[in-house]
Parts: sequence; structure tokens; C-alpha cells
Amino acid sequence: MVKKGKPILVCFIILAFVFFANINMTYAITPSSNPQYQGVDVSDWQGYIDYGQVRASGIEVVYIKASQGSSIKDPYFDINYENAKANGLKVGFYHFLTATNIRRS
Repeated sequence: MVKKGKPILVCFIILAFVFFANINMTYAITPSSNPQYQGVDVSDWQGYIDYGQVRASGIEVVYIKASQGSSIKDPYFDINYENAKANGLKVGFYHFLTATNIRRS
């Protein structure tokens, strides 16, 4: 007979082991440095953005929303990308996903 709580304790012990075992991570290619950049996340919620002002404020990286759901392209994606690059900013992209649950009987 398994008492309630033992599976949780076992999972915690396994997670702790995995965490502490990976503290001294090894890499296939050693990173040359650990740069840290100031960045922002942008999407159509911000509307038109003056990337000259963004750059002047010290921001170096822009994460741009590219899409959402199964078929929505962010309407500001192209202009955000073009203007961020034109102002010398590093860019990254993301897909916005809203998770849903499916109830099964």
C-alpha cells in the first residue's frame, strides 16, 4: 500500500537530483562570454514604435511577436522587424500560444 504524499516526495527528490546534477553544465561548444543585453518584447499592442528612441534609451534587443494561434500573423511584425534592424538592434521572434484543456470523459 502506497501512502498519499510518497509519490510527491519521490518526484521532489528526482527533480532535486536533476537540478543539482546539472549545476556544472557542460557544453558542446564553450561559450566565449556571457553577454547580457537590455531588451523589450513588442507586438501590435504597442502600435507604431520609434526604434530610434528605443535604441537611444539603451535597449539592445527586441523580441518581436510574429504570430498567434494557428493562423494570425502580428500586423506589426514586418514594420517592427524592419525598423528594429534599421536602428541596429538585435532581434528575436516568438509565437504567442494560448494553451487550452480538452476535457475527456
